[in-house]
Amino acid sequence: MSDAHLILAVMFPLMLIAGIPIYAALGITGLAVSYVTDAPLVFASQNVLNGLDKFALLAIPAFILAGNIMEKGGITRDIISIFRHALGHIPGSLGLVTIFSCMFFAAISGSGPGTVAAIGAIMIPAMIRYGYPPAYAASVSATGGTLGVMIPPSNPLIIYGIIANVSIADLFAAGMLPGLMTAFMLAGVAYILARRMGAVMDVDTDAPRTSIWRLIWKAKFALALPVLILGGIYSGIFTPVEAAVCAVVYALVVSVVVYRELTWATLMDAFDSAIKLGGALMIIVACSTVFATVITLERIPQSVLETFGGVTESAVIILLIICVFLIVIGTFMETISAIIILAPILVPLVVSFGIDPIHFGIILIVTIEIAFLTPPLGVNLFVASQIANIKFERVAVAILPFVFTLIVSMLLVIFFPQISLWLPEILRSLR
Repeated sequence: MSDAHLILAVMFPLMLIAGIPIYAALGITGLAVSYVTDAPLVFASQNVLNGLDKFALLAIPAFILAGNIMEKGGITRDIISIFRHALGHIPGSLGLVTIFSCMFFAAISGSGPGTVAAIGAIMIPAMIRYGYPPAYAASVSATGGTLGVMIPPSNPLIIYGIIANVSIADLFAAGMLPGLMTAFMLAGVAYILARRMGAVMDVDTDAPRTSIWRLIWKAKFALALPVLILGGIYSGIFTPVEAAVCAVVYALVVSVVVYRELTWATLMDAFDSAIKLGGALMIIVACSTVFATVITLERIPQSVLETFGGVTESAVIILLIICVFLIVIGTFMETISAIIILAPILVPLVVSFGIDPIHFGIILIVTIEIAFLTPPLGVNLFVASQIANIKFERVAVAILPFVFTLIVSMLLVIFFPQISLWLPEILRSLR
């Protein structure tokens, strides 16, 4: 084993275990490999700049900002009102309302933890007030937040599209059916669990009394945003980046002119949150570019391909092995980081087995969803447990049925590729 391989195999994992920030571990490992391979000093700085010099990356902070503005502007409340009216007559419906509200808000924010914070802040206290166990309320909200990485627009899908060099619009289309399927599966589990765990199964008396059509009309501007974003992308009117910027302008106009709830202070909060999260992602992307370049130069993807090629010739078995690996990795690695580090290695492998990279992207995202709910990292669990004011461990136990459901969803996407590939194929044929 060469010095470079030794650094990649030992130094990087040790830094992660030691708790060194992921961006620092990526950058330091890349620099160390550059040093032992006698690469020129400018190698690292050039790769950092090249990593950020990607037009599609501009969509990520813009989508985050659009979601933040709509949350601060009070639009989230109207979305929840529609689902409470539609489902409130069903005993134990608050879990269903939470899942479907998260599904819709995900089509605005593209962020998992952001969806948990926006919807959970309203629905977790409501469920607890109605007598649902706090652990159940937190677990449902945390689970609904996972839909933020699959329902387009999705920040992880944008990152994957850049790394795998595939169409982001096709990835967005590919995520829609699996996202809807997963949402309905999670809603069914939420309802069954509510009945079995003895939650108060009264009808939602706080559901709006007005007509559902009046609620839809009131929320028309919020409901139109996903149509504007996705319709514009699929019709070819604008790119994902242009769609993200349009979403920001639209959210500002609606929040200020129509809802009139967005103040200067809350607008600054929305920008502050978007800058912090977007900046953190950009640092990871920059440092990961050095790391990705050195593993490519050291022929790590080719070594992995040869290793797996000697194990099996079955594409399905390869996908199952990869998914088990990703679930384990996801327990201690942040989602975007996992995609950035592993996609350059795994995409050439799956393509060599004849797997469509768009199909694999959705499998990767479905699997990554599980990482949002698995300790010790489990970002969604932390957000939900803080809102519910209960221990992280209680939510981690209550979440297990939902984790099993996500695994079933992952297997369905693996064994039935058309779940993810049918819609992109239809849209391509219409262009």
